[in-house]
Amino acid sequence: MIKYFLLAGFLLSINVLQAQKLSVDHGEIEFYTETVLSDIDAITEKVDAILDIQTGVFEVSVSIESFEFEYELMQEHFNEDYMESEQFPLATFKGKILQNISNITKEMEVDASGEMTIHGVTKEIKVKANISKIEGFTLVKCKIPVIFKDYNVDEPSILKKSVAKEVVVKGELYFK
Repeated sequence: MIKYFLLAGFLLSINVLQAQKLSVDHGEIEFYTETVLSDIDAITEKVDAILDIQTGVFEVSVSIESFEFEYELMQEHFNEDYMESEQFPLATFKGKILQNISNITKEMEVDASGEMTIHGVTKEIKVKANISKIEGFTLVKCKIPVIFKDYNVDEPSILKKSVAKEVVVKGELYFK
């Protein structure tokens, strides 16, 4: 009889441990920059992400080719000339949220640090994010400034004439 209680306890503890890891249900990643000649804006809803609410460890991965632009030609240049998406198909961000998020009751601003990899180059970064509970989801929102040259991406000619030298990446991910 004791064996059955121990087995049941073990199975319940496995279930609880699995429940601590959330995966993205839906969301979007957008990047934009303002230039003198034209704004550059692209968005994707094809995001893979995992968040461990007990440890704060997370992983986000997005396919470069999944970003959609207003104009097809911009998307083509982005993938072929700048991001070389056949050679570098993914952008990733792996890290840890520094505050305890195991019992979120209201929106809170948190600090995260980790490694972002774009175009085959990995950089340590620190970002601020907002985490909240909304309609059964754990919502994570953040903005990350990215400078092309830091990731060995040739600067688009439209940016060379611009004051803007960075792209702002915004994420809004709903975890369940």
